[in-house]
Amino acid sequence: MQRRRTINLYGWAVVIVAVLNQRCCHGSCPEKELEKREEEANIVLTGTVEEIMNMDPVHNTYSCKVRVWRYLKGKSMVNGEVLLDGGNKVMIGGFGDPGICDNQVATGDTRIFFVNLAPAFMWPAHKNELMLSSSLMRITLRNLEDVEHCVEAK
Repeated sequence: MQRRRTINLYGWAVVIVAVLNQRCCHGSCPEKELEKREEEANIVLTGTVEEIMNMDPVHNTYSCKVRVWRYLKGKSMVNGEVLLDGGNKVMIGGFGDPGICDNQVATGDTRIFFVNLAPAFMWPAHKNELMLSSSLMRITLRNLEDVEHCVEAK
């Protein structure tokens, strides 16, 4: 009787470890180091999502109109053609892209965006649009300081 109880406990322990391992590790998305993310982005800005638009039902991607609060990097790259509604908003695409870990937003979300100008092969659909180059970051004092330090290190 004691041997059967030990085997049952061992069996349950294996199941619990397998379930926890599957939840914590296999479902996670590999994120690059912040320094690498900042280097790959020509433009880093903080902003608030004002409108979600241009849903692509085939690729499940969408674009957002974002009110820009602050440029941390690359302000000079954002010219009049990219700026919307009097110059304080931009269109950012690439939300829902499976190659980017944290890329889902709702109207009213304020984030740090790592973006690049849309490449020519994405025109005309995304001309004058910025495209996500890596995951979004929540705005915290620590995150802002970390990103600023990366930008200043150049």
